[in-house]
Amino acid sequence: MKLHHVLCIHGIGQHSNDWLTTTEREGDESVSDQFFNLLKGYPALRSVDPDSVKLHAIHYDDEILKLFGDWAEQAKALKDGLATSPVLMDEAAHFTKIVDDASDDRKNDEFRFTHLMDLLLFVGSPSIQDRLVAYVGRQIMDLIAAHPEHDYSLIGHSMGTAMAHKVIQAMYNEGVPDDNGVRQTLRANFRFQCVAMVANAGYALSRDRDEYYRESIVRPSATIGTGCCFAWINVNHRLDPVGTFMPFDPHKDPHWLDPQVELMGLHRDIKLSRISQSGIHALSHYLRDPSFHIPLFEFMFGEDFNQEQCDDAVKKFESDTPEGQFKSLRSHLDTLDVSKTASFAAFYHSVKSFRDVIRHFR
Repeated sequence: MKLHHVLCIHGIGQHSNDWLTTTEREGDESVSDQFFNLLKGYPALRSVDPDSVKLHAIHYDDEILKLFGDWAEQAKALKDGLATSPVLMDEAAHFTKIVDDASDDRKNDEFRFTHLMDLLLFVGSPSIQDRLVAYVGRQIMDLIAAHPEHDYSLIGHSMGTAMAHKVIQAMYNEGVPDDNGVRQTLRANFRFQCVAMVANAGYALSRDRDEYYRESIVRPSATIGTGCCFAWINVNHRLDPVGTFMPFDPHKDPHWLDPQVELMGLHRDIKLSRISQSGIHALSHYLRDPSFHIPLFEFMFGEDFNQEQCDDAVKKFESDTPEGQFKSLRSHLDTLDVSKTASFAAFYHSVKSFRDVIRHFR
């Protein structure tokens, strides 16, 4: 059976090698469960066999932990890199202190170690960045080499979008070294079905912003050999500072967006605004919104949702958000007639629903 492999690259912070199937809080859905529950819930996707879709947790936290094995040596290399980084050199003194403080933080799993160090290692040290890119690239290249006839899509989240950008460039251009140090590249006609950049920080974390868009293979294209994918989604939330700080802008260079891709509607730049959980930056928060996951499914599987199906999905999603529940509560309050049991019962259930939704935001 031909499979569709969805390769997911995580962002900053601690992630296990099976991060797609784990949760932070008991009772929460994992990203994997969320993805497949959404996939199975739409009549428009009945022709898509869930068993033909396989999610892969692409990871690099374990490689970062290996780098920290000799912390003193890596800290010195990182501080040297920060001093010459075109992105961070102006703040080198500030970030150098963070590196020094992280020696204590790593013992206690504090924020500066579990989050900021991932970022500084990737941006501040070219040699470490190359090692991480090779590590992630090897995971992806091995999967594709094992089943070249299958379909592939890629989702990058947060710092994972910058990782995805670097890895795709390496796989098509200079190559990714195998265990013997031999560099291997993707065949020229290989393309992902869809690349989705979630909370896109790729441009902000680029070491050479002047060349970021120019003649890049990391773009959707209708012409073989000039792009990495058939379809592209860039999605940010208006309240998420990660993707809105120096945001990815497909119109920054006139050659980045293939006119044919734009004409066929295979490029989406999505701005989300609704809130469904306290962790606004989380991949699960983005994926839950039908304004994102419906075009994602359409691009991945070639299925079309009609406008009525899209509107119904958005309406249902909005009703389960705090804003939607509050509107429902106000509506029931405005029409409350305490002399009628049914009216009071409806108001009571509206209050309970609102409280249940808010509880997830603690």
